[in-house]
Amino acid sequence: MQFNVETIDIPNIDTYEGTIPTGFDLTVFEQGTPPEDGMVCYGFDEVGMFDSEFQTPVYAFVKLERVQ
Repeated sequence: MQFNVETIDIPNIDTYEGTIPTGFDLTVFEQGTPPEDGMVCYGFDEVGMFDSEFQTPVYAFVKLERVQ
């Protein structure tokens, strides 16, 4: 199965102000790896909860759409 991946990088999660864009997931992943290989956070209250799973955690909004 193939997906189109759309990513909105979050340069600094600690200073981000705003909401999760419609259709996107807040995702934490290892810097330098594909964001779709990361973990989805179901809200900003989960930021930091999974950072110990990564050497260099980074955050982005990610949308996956299946290619027909």
